[in-house]
Amino acid sequence: MMGTEGKKYDDARYMQRYGFELLVVCIGKYGDIPKMPVFPPNKGQEVFGGKVMHTLDYSKLDKEAARELLKGKKVAVVGYKKSAIDLATECAQANQGADGQPCTMVIRTLHWTVPAYWIWGLPFFLFYSTRSSQFLHQRPNQGLLRNLLFPLLSPVRKAVSKFIESYLVWKLPLVKYGLKPDHPFEEDYASCQMAILPENFFSEADNGKIMFKKTPRWWFWNGGLEFEDNTKLEADVVLLATGFEGKKKIQDLLPQPFSSLIVDSSGIMPLYRGTIHPLIPNMAFVGYIESVSNLQTAELRCKWLSRLADGLFKLPSIKKMLDQTSEEIEIMKKTTRFYKRHCISTFSINHSDEICEEMGWKCWRKNNWVLEAFAPYSSQDYGEEA
Repeated sequence: MMGTEGKKYDDARYMQRYGFELLVVCIGKYGDIPKMPVFPPNKGQEVFGGKVMHTLDYSKLDKEAARELLKGKKVAVVGYKKSAIDLATECAQANQGADGQPCTMVIRTLHWTVPAYWIWGLPFFLFYSTRSSQFLHQRPNQGLLRNLLFPLLSPVRKAVSKFIESYLVWKLPLVKYGLKPDHPFEEDYASCQMAILPENFFSEADNGKIMFKKTPRWWFWNGGLEFEDNTKLEADVVLLATGFEGKKKIQDLLPQPFSSLIVDSSGIMPLYRGTIHPLIPNMAFVGYIESVSNLQTAELRCKWLSRLADGLFKLPSIKKMLDQTSEEIEIMKKTTRFYKRHCISTFSINHSDEICEEMGWKCWRKNNWVLEAFAPYSSQDYGEEA
C-alpha cells in the first residue's frame, strides 16, 4: 500500500477487514497453480539439460516466442487432452520442412477424441444433449419408476456409446497409432473429457511430425525422458500439459476450518446447484462443476444465485443440500471412472430443470413437445421470465 506521499505502509498494520453476507468466488478452475508430475529422487527436471515448461507458462508466450521455442527442436508433450493435442499440432506446424523435428506425445491415459460434432451423418447432440437422450441416463431425484427403468435401459446406453465408438474408429486412425481407449466413449463424455481434434492432427502424424509414446510412468534423464520399459526419448523441450490444481487454489484462498471443508472424502467439491457449498452457505463458487456447455450452465447458475441473494427463495437445510450433492456424486461414480472431474453432462437438463423450479420458472422451455424431446438446450432457452 502507498501513502499520499508515496511512502509504503506496513500491510499488516493497515490491514482492513470487510464483512459480507455473501461472497462469490469466480477465480477460475484452470490456471494459476499447475499440476506438476512427481518423480523419484534424482530423476526430476533438475537433471534434464533442456527446457521444461508447463502449459500455464507456454500460454503466456506470444506467437513468435512460441514458434521460436518449438522450431527445429525435439519436443515432448506430456498429456493427451485438449491442451496437449493443440500443443502437439502447433509443434508440428512449427517444424515443417527438411529441418523440422517430430513432436512426441507422452500419454499415460488415453481418451476418446472427436473430429467434429457429427456421428455417421447425425448431429452429436442427438446422442446426449436432448431430453429424450438424457432420459436413458440416471439423474438425481428421478423417482421410483425411473429407478426401475434405469437398469433395463443399460443395453441402449451401451449401444449408443458403441455406435459413436464405431464411427470414431472408422474415421480416425486410432488403431493404427494405438490410441483406441479401453473404456467406453460414454465415460469420457460423462467426465467432460471429450476433446475436439484440430483438423490436421492426424495428417501431421501421418507425415511423421507427431509421434506417440504410451507409458504409465516416466522421468527425466540428461538428454530427455526415460520410460518404464527402459526406453529413452531424446528431447530439447518438454511441455507439460498435465492440468491444474483447481481445488488447491480454492483451499489456499480460505482459512481454516473452511479450507478443510471444501473437498469431501472422495476428493470432490460438493456444490449445491453447482454453486453453494452446503457447509459454507454464505460462499458461492461459479464455474467449478462442468457440463456439456460450461458458459450456458454458469449463466443459469448465476441467475439462480442473484435471486437467492435478493431473497426470492431460501436454501434448503444443510442435510437436504448434502443429500442432493451426494446423490449427484454417486451417479457420477456409477457412470465414469473419471468422476473426480465432477461433470454433469449426462443429466445437465435435469440440473437446469431443478434450478428453474427453485427460481419459480417453468422447466420445459421449448415451444412444442417435439423440440422439447429432440432439440438441444441453449442459453436462449433460459431467458428472463416476466
